[in-house]
Amino acid sequence: MPELIEISRDALGGDLETRVQALLNEAFPEGCSANGDYYARHGVPDCILIARKARHVVGHLAVYRRQVKMGDEVLEIGMIGAVAVAPDHRRRGHCRRLLLRAHDYLRARSIPFSILFAFEPFVYLSSGYRPMQNETHFLDADGAWKTFVYRGSMYAELAKRPWPNRMLELAGGVV
Repeated sequence: MPELIEISRDALGGDLETRVQALLNEAFPEGCSANGDYYARHGVPDCILIARKARHVVGHLAVYRRQVKMGDEVLEIGMIGAVAVAPDHRRRGHCRRLLLRAHDYLRARSIPFSILFAFEPFVYLSSGYRPMQNETHFLDADGAWKTFVYRGSMYAELAKRPWPNRMLELAGGVV
């Protein structure tokens, strides 16, 4: 079973960072900056979770905390991004373990919801995510503000509070 590492961006360096960036570049080739730094383009996460087997990085997940507006209410939610598992390590529960640790991190900070924007939504159903029906207002990668129901957007309830189906103002871009 791979070791799970919880680390900040500032503490990530050396060989571990090289291996993390290689996994992210393989998983999201269009999502990295010109110098190959995934975080330079998408922002510094509040927490980085890494699944490592010996020296090999087999999984990655970034946790962001974001103040958003839902209807008339302002609240802090968790946003999950950069979920990647090495191709030869998929279908072994690594994604689920990373998400469980991310949910523990968010619950410890009294954050009631986690959202993500999935390429393959079915992967996240077993971790408590449900398709989001909310109209979402966000800053797109092209620099334009957009509003629509984002297919592949999902939420998880981390507290007893039910997910509100109201306009979601991200106050920034997706991760």
